[in-house]
Amino acid sequence: MAFFMQDNLKEIGHFSRLHGYNGKLVISFINENPSILSKKITIWINISGLITPFKIQEIQPLNKNKLILSLLNINKDKAEELKNKSVFINPKDIDLEEEKFDKNNIVGYNLFSQEEENLGKVSAVIKIKNNNLIQLYINKTEILLPYNEKTILVLDHSKKEIKMDIPDGLIELYTGE
Repeated sequence: MAFFMQDNLKEIGHFSRLHGYNGKLVISFINENPSILSKKITIWINISGLITPFKIQEIQPLNKNKLILSLLNINKDKAEELKNKSVFINPKDIDLEEEKFDKNNIVGYNLFSQEEENLGKVSAVIKIKNNNLIQLYINKTEILLPYNEKTILVLDHSKKEIKMDIPDGLIELYTGE
């Protein structure tokens, strides 16, 4: 199976070094956000010309573009052999993960303020570099709210609800109340 998958794989980084003495490896990412990796995703490594799958056991953040990974059945000696090897993923695995849990896929969710007030349903997420906005309508008036990691208090996909920290007076600027 690995031979057929080789063409579909995408390089995301490499194992730059070991971390500690238990076989943990530091993965350095190339042009990818480390958050793309989860325990559900299989990583692939080229070992002597054979593309080999590995299951992620544990993920720990290290810094902006590095993670510490524990791989199933990898001890210190095996980890040493993986050092400086490129790491690949199947892009289809990432697409499936993002479809399920994409924080921008919240159109139709009920939006609540930090005071638990239901403001209505999200009409759209407007993607602007470093300044995403949520669009909703209150009494036919368009409201645009900043939408980023700092403003999200709770995002519940099962209930289709989002609770946000909304700056005081921002909604009143739109509604005139």
